Amino acid sequence: MSSHEITGRIDSASGRNEIGGWTLPSVYALSMLTIAYSFNYFDRLLISLLFPLIQKDLGLTDTQLGLLTGVIFVLVYSFLGIPIARLADRSKRKVIIGIGFSFWSLMTFLTGFVSNFWQMAVTRFLMGAGEAAGTPSSTSMLSDLFNPKKRPVAFSIMVSGTSISGLVLTPAAGWIAHIYGWRMAYWLAGGIGFCLGMLLLLTVREPKRGQFDEGDVKEELSKPSFWEALTFLLQRRTYIYITLSASLLIISFLAYVVWGSTFMLRVHGLNVAESATMLGPIRGISGLAGGLSSGAVLVWLMRRDDRWQFWLPALCFVVVGLAQYLFLYSTNLWLLGLGSVFDSFAITMAVPLISLLLIQVMPPEIRTFGMAFYLLANSLLGDIMGPLAVGILNDQFNQIWGDQSIRYSLSITAFVSLLAAPVMLLAGKHLAKDAAAAQAWRDARQASA
Repeated sequence: MSSHEITGRIDSASGRNEIGGWTLPSVYALSMLTIAYSFNYFDRLLISLLFPLIQKDLGLTDTQLGLLTGVIFVLVYSFLGIPIARLADRSKRKVIIGIGFSFWSLMTFLTGFVSNFWQMAVTRFLMGAGEAAGTPSSTSMLSDLFNPKKRPVAFSIMVSGTSISGLVLTPAAGWIAHIYGWRMAYWLAGGIGFCLGMLLLLTVREPKRGQFDEGDVKEELSKPSFWEALTFLLQRRTYIYITLSASLLIISFLAYVVWGSTFMLRVHGLNVAESATMLGPIRGISGLAGGLSSGAVLVWLMRRDDRWQFWLPALCFVVVGLAQYLFLYSTNLWLLGLGSVFDSFAITMAVPLISLLLIQVMPPEIRTFGMAFYLLANSLLGDIMGPLAVGILNDQFNQIWGDQSIRYSLSITAFVSLLAAPVMLLAGKHLAKDAAAAQAWRDARQASA
């Protein structure tokens, strides 16, 4: 797909551009989706920040943390995402997101009352069910709020929600937990999130589906069957390679994020509040810079060569791996912080770029489903293997290296992100063909409707 296509050619005669820019309703919806994205990320990973306190209180092992952050959460998050996505492709996405946001926030609140591993497993399981409603529906909805010319920046803003989490929510949670206990951090996060979820549900407008995609826009787009949608996606090599490369990246990224606070305590002696205060703001600021700049950087680079739309994320994958090694092996906290800066900048730059590539090969009729299936693969490979592998390796290596074992466990997962880069380059070879196939598939369905 050319740079002209990625920046968008809006057909003014059709009137689609009238509501495809930065209007008050679209900006408000984007703001609420960004907040939801931020809490989706924060609530899921709050356990990793507070684990030193939770481990001491509940007597959990590293392997149990890996299970709580990986298998227990991910299984329901992944598999429930598919039916929720099918529902979102047929109904109002803002309702799905708002209810999901409120429900996972309620489970976050209830986590503050648990007293053992199994009770926490139940709340994590149900939290995963709620969070499954978030990202796929938000991605689909955002593509109908903004025309193709505005999408890169809009996606960058939404993904910057993870940086807002690091800049504001993580330090606040760290100090609240340090002063008032880890349970208070969960109660406040869940209570605030529940109110915001209800606000999103009641005040955000639902955009018209597929209104900025090429072809005639019908009031009711034809609804493909589950197998028809899945077959189409699995025939797109771009989709398969992007999904695989992103899954490899997630293995590395989540292992690093989940175990970062514990690494800082065991290797450098920083408590939860100190770790959150140090890493939260620098990761938040650098992540915000990476996320907000990704769309503009991509458009600028693609004016020179269209292939930057997959070269740039591949470059980000390499930076993530190298930055994690700098973080892990620096004895100086300033260098360690620099590694965290590069990692956060690169990962938040890469995420919206991946979404923009996927949108090109997914027709709007199956866009939510396609994102859910993509996240299913990410979760099964990345979310489970990364944190759980580090937990198991920590327990095994502990007899040899003691507290230093976490450094060597994370070294293994850091290498995986380097493997993601060549897979992304493979995806680029098939992008033009698969994007054309997506448009032809949509045109054929509308012609027969």
